[in-house]
Amino acid sequence: MNDLVRNTLRLKAAVEFGSEYTYTIVNGGLGPTLRVNAETREKATIIRKLLPTEWEGLYTLVIYYTDDSYGDENLYDPALA
Repeated sequence: MNDLVRNTLRLKAAVEFGSEYTYTIVNGGLGPTLRVNAETREKATIIRKLLPTEWEGLYTLVIYYTDDSYGDENLYDPALA
């Protein structure tokens, strides 16, 4: 799958399911996968009700992060080095 096809599918997903989510297409264990980052558990629950298991030939997966420190600039812990 080339970049043009990937970007077209990502745009189509944003129009169909909502632009408040981040869409990526990756090669997963079940084949090409549309991965939707919902950011919170509440948003993930909403998108899971809208999103089919398979869409446009892609397996779908909804993820969200539960760690509040995700994305912080200061994640380095010298004790783990």
